[in-house]
Amino acid sequence: MNTQPNARAQQDSNEGLQRPQTVPARYARFGAFLADFDRAELSHDGRRVKVQTKLFQALVLLVRRAGDVVTREEVRRELWPETFLINLDANVNTTINKLRQVLGDSPESPTYIETIPRRGYSFVAMVRFSNVPSEAALEVANKKSATEPHPDEMGPVWSGKSFYVFARVVSLLFGGMILGALLTFVWFFSQAKYRRASNGASLSVSVAECDFRGSSGCPTSTTSTHVCNS
Repeated sequence: MNTQPNARAQQDSNEGLQRPQTVPARYARFGAFLADFDRAELSHDGRRVKVQTKLFQALVLLVRRAGDVVTREEVRRELWPETFLINLDANVNTTINKLRQVLGDSPESPTYIETIPRRGYSFVAMVRFSNVPSEAALEVANKKSATEPHPDEMGPVWSGKSFYVFARVVSLLFGGMILGALLTFVWFFSQAKYRRASNGASLSVSVAECDFRGSSGCPTSTTSTHVCNS
């Protein structure tokens, strides 16, 4: 029994499940898509998308060189390294067009794959590599990495800017307290002065009334007499 075809098929299957050596992490996220290089799988909004092995290999090549121009010859060497293609452009174009259909992309208004005339293709979408699959986990990992200071970068607790802000706040509070105390003192002083002026005015009126009644010969009341005597 000839087992060479089965062995060849098993080898191709294993190669599809091996992570490309040039990919920095297991997962690559672009748009609503997530590529798992270890399992050779593609998902869209958490749902797995069926993609052929050759199409996924082409995607890996474009993603790992996102922003660069990948020539048709490079696509051919990546997908058919031991095969000589008579009609290279036709095979490569067919593969890229099928990959565009999987991604819901179009050559007229590309979101992911842009055709570079007479040269090749370029993956124009932003790609984020990570070893965590979910977007939430990726955000948590990024925030944790950003908030945790590196041991070599840890400085003093009070930086110059923090100390300046703290000193300015304290000075403003202290100045407000002093201003409040001064306003309170001025208010009490003005109230006391007003009361003394009012009492002096009342006494002057009473004395004048007594003098007027005494000089006019008018009888005075007991209250008036008491005020005059005082």
